[in-house]
Parts: sequence; C-alpha cells; structure tokens
Amino acid sequence: MKHKVLLVEDDKMTVKVLSVRLKAKGYEVIVAFDAVMALAQAKEHKPDVILLDIFMPGGNGLTVAEWLQDSTFTTSTPLIFLTASKLPELREKAMALGAAAFFEKPFEFNELLAAIREAIGVSSQQPVSIS
Repeated sequence: MKHKVLLVEDDKMTVKVLSVRLKAKGYEVIVAFDAVMALAQAKEHKPDVILLDIFMPGGNGLTVAEWLQDSTFTTSTPLIFLTASKLPELREKAMALGAAAFFEKPFEFNELLAAIREAIGVSSQQPVSIS
C-alpha cells in the first residue's frame, strides 16, 4: 500500500516538481491548490501526511492547519509546512500548531523526504511500497 501525501500548494510548478519526485519515491500524491480544496481532499483521501503551503488562495495555511486538527478525519495527520516567506514568526506559529516540520523555499528535496518519512514512521532504509 502506498503512503498518501496531500500536497497543498498554489504554485503549479512547485506542484509538478514535487509530485513527480514524490511519485518516483513511491508515494501517492493528492493535490489541492487552495484551502477549500485542501479540506475536501483531506476528508476524501485521508492522507498519511499533509504538505501545506502557508500563503495560498482561499485561506492561510495556518488556518487550514487549525481546521484540519479540529476535524475528526485529520486530527492526527502530520503536517509539514512549506513557505516562501522569511517571516520568523511563521515557524513559531507552525510549531505551535504541532508541525512535524517546517521548510522555507527553496529547500532540499532529500530533507523534505526525510521529514515525510519521519512523520509517517518510515525509516530511511525502509523502501516505500510502490505496489
């Protein structure tokens, strides 16, 4: 069984690059381009981890995180925040919301991959199922 990653990101190029790289590593990638779509996709697909951009159309990623944590279907789903912003208070706010990790763009894909594996409890030596 593939692990599901919900990628919530409004930048289509970032979505394309991350989707291709994550799929190549054996993950199923579900995409949402805004806050409303993120909530719907999370409820429908019940992902193993959510990669959440902070600034996007239809709502702030921090607010989306609060909604996800209040929802019975995603309350324990790990959140990894992604942002292009350099505002120092964003990291603090994300961590206060229980973020599994926080990345400022640009970031190293292998570091993100390690954070995803840690968040879902897959060791770096353990291959991700590609079936």
